[in-house]
Amino acid sequence: MNKFYISGGLVFFLMFFFTHITQAQTRLTLEKSIETALAQSYSIRSAELSLRSSKKNLEAIEMGLMTSVNLEFDLPRYSNNLKSQFNSVTGSEQFYEVGNTQLEGRLYFNQPIVFSNGTFSLIGSIFGRDQFSGDNPVTRDYYSNFSLRLRQPLFGFNTLSSNLEKAKINLEKSERSYLRAKSEIVYNVTSAFYTLYQAKKQLEIAAENVNQSSVSYTTAENKHKAGLIAEVEKLQLEVDLASAKNDMLSAENSYSELKDNFKLLIGLPLDEEIEPDGEIIYNVVLVDEELAVASALKNRSEIRNSQLDIELSRLSVEETEAQGRITGLLVANYGVNKNDEKFNSIFRNPAEDRGVTFTLSIPVWDWNQNDLQSEAAFANLELSRLTASNQEQSVRKEITTVLSKIKAAKARVEVLSRSVEVAQKGYDISMERFRAGNITSFDLSQQQLRLTNAKLNSLRALIDYKLTLADLYRKTLHDFGK
Repeated sequence: MNKFYISGGLVFFLMFFFTHITQAQTRLTLEKSIETALAQSYSIRSAELSLRSSKKNLEAIEMGLMTSVNLEFDLPRYSNNLKSQFNSVTGSEQFYEVGNTQLEGRLYFNQPIVFSNGTFSLIGSIFGRDQFSGDNPVTRDYYSNFSLRLRQPLFGFNTLSSNLEKAKINLEKSERSYLRAKSEIVYNVTSAFYTLYQAKKQLEIAAENVNQSSVSYTTAENKHKAGLIAEVEKLQLEVDLASAKNDMLSAENSYSELKDNFKLLIGLPLDEEIEPDGEIIYNVVLVDEELAVASALKNRSEIRNSQLDIELSRLSVEETEAQGRITGLLVANYGVNKNDEKFNSIFRNPAEDRGVTFTLSIPVWDWNQNDLQSEAAFANLELSRLTASNQEQSVRKEITTVLSKIKAAKARVEVLSRSVEVAQKGYDISMERFRAGNITSFDLSQQQLRLTNAKLNSLRALIDYKLTLADLYRKTLHDFGK
């Protein structure tokens, strides 16, 4: 196991850390950053609200399949108008003023029957009524009615069962989308953390480069004063020092901007000072390609959701085709009722109220509308199946691609980590040779540039390797590092 470590220079500590030492900083590890994002970020809260919406929608549909009770009152129902009636005395139609004032209460108990798509109801109503017409005296009567009613569709599509199944499917899709959102958050935070860490290390490298350039310039200046080198060599190293300071300032600005972006991503206040904590360690992760593909096909929400979309499309086909078939409706009613001028009497010796109606609906001609709608629904079903198949192939391709990236990044890390050691040794030797007067300032400058580039390239390779591993976890939801 190789540890990736770059020491900060003296100038870095004096110019950077000293300016921030008075500010309280929150040191964030990758794990703590992910934990914060999963608790506070906009993305996770948005996903949680979407999931809650689907859960409440399913609960509402399930509650709708239980007994419901509704109570209605007319307080009052009043009418007064002219009605045309036949007068047998005059032998003609005449208009009479007719009116009534009615107070009524109605109570409904409804129980849906999921397996048959029917509804069983208990209905009760009571009203008192005042009737008046012209000069006739006002009459008052009362009425009560209590009945049991069954409303049962026949031969048709079971909408109650279908709506319940759709709600369950949509909830499962939301749950998987929520898990997908969490994995995306984990990856995005991981990627942003590594980018922030890389910016921090680039700032350290830039500061160390300033330190090295300062040492080189001081050495050159002393040698110039002693008449050992020409002024042009000293000026060259002075230019290199100015360039190194400029690079460090640019790196510091970039680091500050990335910190603000990172705080926004994980849900921290912008005025809070943060610092990425920990060292990124290079460790070899062995990945089995077959296991990676199998894990992706098993765990990816897109795969399961595409299968659920097939089921939703199948229900749509069945519902559309049912609209063009013969359907029936059976309505059966049994109850008791009573009308009387006295309120107490409407509950005594009631009369029976019974009835049965069977309605048969036969589609005869609709200009082929239902067939076309059914063909459209079936085409959507085939599209869902095609999408599911293409989704599976896309996932397989993604895994193959990310595994190739992991192999390439691993090879780069191993090669470039060695190049840092070689470049560091070469720089140390060149520095001693420059002090001894065996090489020019230009040769030293070139060797220092090689060292800086080697460190930056090695850092980028390590970050790329870690990001490809994080991408593999996002695409398989399987932690090969463990």
